[in-house]
Amino acid sequence: MIRRLRALDELIGYRGSVLVFLAFWSGGQSARLAWPDPAALGTSTYVYLASIAPLWVLAVPWAICAILCAVQALTVADWLAFAVTAGVLVAWAVIYLVGGIRGAIPQAYWACIVQVAVAGLVLRLSRWPDPPHREQ
Repeated sequence: MIRRLRALDELIGYRGSVLVFLAFWSGGQSARLAWPDPAALGTSTYVYLASIAPLWVLAVPWAICAILCAVQALTVADWLAFAVTAGVLVAWAVIYLVGGIRGAIPQAYWACIVQVAVAGLVLRLSRWPDPPHREQ
């Protein structure tokens, strides 16, 4: 099992592994919106989001992000996955910011901080080169 994980690490590198985690997170965000927990549908956040567009429509950018990150984790040219991820995160920060300003989402500032901080990390990580492959 350890050998397989090391082989995967050699195949995708550090940047690819970041994209795998981002794909996992984006896929989770997409699923959370596409198939929301019925108990969550009555919360102020979901009510506000559903007023913008059907939740499944809001899930689409996250799904695209997840697929792009998963595919580009296996490629050398991965800039598009990092850019799209940062863009989706900033778009969601704006959605939460507007919801907070309108009084529709309590403590929306926290969601904005998280989205912008992660977008910043994604952009920073997108500029880091993978170290050269180690010879064993």
